[in-house]
Amino acid sequence: MAASAKISKGTVQGLLIAAGLGAATIAAWWALYQQQVAMNSLPMDRMWMPPTGTWRWSLTDFGLTGAMWLIMMLAMMLPVVTPMAVLIARIDRSRRSDARINLSAFLLGYIALWMGFGIIVTLLQWQFHGFNWLTPMMDSRSSIVSGAILIVSGIYQFTPWKTACLNHCRTPMGFLLTHGRPGWRGGWRLGLHHGLYCVGCCWAEMLVMFAVGVMNVLWMGVITLAILAERYVPGPQESVRKLIGLGLIAWGCALWL
Repeated sequence: MAASAKISKGTVQGLLIAAGLGAATIAAWWALYQQQVAMNSLPMDRMWMPPTGTWRWSLTDFGLTGAMWLIMMLAMMLPVVTPMAVLIARIDRSRRSDARINLSAFLLGYIALWMGFGIIVTLLQWQFHGFNWLTPMMDSRSSIVSGAILIVSGIYQFTPWKTACLNHCRTPMGFLLTHGRPGWRGGWRLGLHHGLYCVGCCWAEMLVMFAVGVMNVLWMGVITLAILAERYVPGPQESVRKLIGLGLIAWGCALWL
């Protein structure tokens, strides 16, 4: 009877964590959808758009672009980290309270790494507008640049760095048992460590947004599904990873031709 109650309590805890992260994910996707609707419906004089020249960017432009990328990171990566968060909670149920990983600190550390990546791509977008490679609506102007992004992203799928990061993300139990430390500091460091591997696994796929349209919510969903598939589809991970890589390379070559 006690065992049944314990299992029931653990199941409820896992569901609550998944529900909370799911609600945050839905909110992020809804915000992105509303922003895309506003871009497509508002008059040009009432719409914020990134300036085309690098010298014309103000702190407000950097802030709005960075906030946009942060929401994109949350929408696309919170579903990816949810199984890891549930796994941490499941492992901690069998530990003493002073030996448990702080789950909130883990998530903050994970998000902090993606915030850092968001700053990098914000600066990259600033340069893309400076070179006139993106329209004010943040769509690609150049099939050559788009093709290059797709080909580079596809080639990265076959590199040892991608394989190492993906292996880490597909086998989190050993990582948790090896690197998990109790308390807030332990959770923060674990989140940073896991986030570093996650960025290493997914950065090239994120750059595909520059080729398909930075604010294209449909393609955000497709990329998110691709990331989830290469991590969580049962069986050899090489097949999904290589299929994505070949598809990106073929798509990039088609744009060039």
